[in-house]
Amino acid sequence: MRILECVFVLYLFSILSLSVYIPFELIKTDDTRSALTTLYALKRARIMAIIDSSYIGHLDFKDEYSFRRVDRQRLLNEYALFYWQLQFHTTGIYTKNSLSIYRDTPRFANTTDFDRRPLAGDIVALSLANSQCLSGYNNTNIPQFCKNNALFDFRLGESNSLNILRLLTTSCNERDTFRFYFSDDSSVLCGNPIHKPNNVQVIQIAKFHIFLNPSTGYAFIR
Repeated sequence: MRILECVFVLYLFSILSLSVYIPFELIKTDDTRSALTTLYALKRARIMAIIDSSYIGHLDFKDEYSFRRVDRQRLLNEYALFYWQLQFHTTGIYTKNSLSIYRDTPRFANTTDFDRRPLAGDIVALSLANSQCLSGYNNTNIPQFCKNNALFDFRLGESNSLNILRLLTTSCNERDTFRFYFSDDSSVLCGNPIHKPNNVQVIQIAKFHIFLNPSTGYAFIR
């Protein structure tokens, strides 16, 4: 009798375990991870812009920031407003469907002054977990610290086999990419030339959609 009771208990336990396991697996699908990573990237870029302060850098760095191609005086100008940006890479062999969060820096050369690429000397956001760079760029267009040290999860095409990453029709689209600039008051700019969009921006990640309010920087997924 006890054997039958044990078998019955094990049977019930297996049914209950299966009922928990299936939903847990569903939320771990690649497309879901890609959508959640993108939502995190939007919120992280917004927070970076809100807490960033050129005034603090002006006080703390002084002459210590000495990357020779960067215009240090402009970078540490306490009144300058340099935007943190989230760039979406939608083409390329190694970088297709990937993300980068960085703050462009002023340069002495006109060709690289706020050139919209995270080159050496630019400030790239880091993962809070392991200090890896939150960038989908390859090793050619990336700061030295980030070479072979970029977070794999931000390469949605490689890590999750994501096939669809696009911004629905809007003035923010650029050639082979799109990006959002976040200011310290939480508002959002985009495009080339940079401007403030008139309506909510919709990013499609596979079957998911993320909505971004350009006035507040608030983003949510549906």
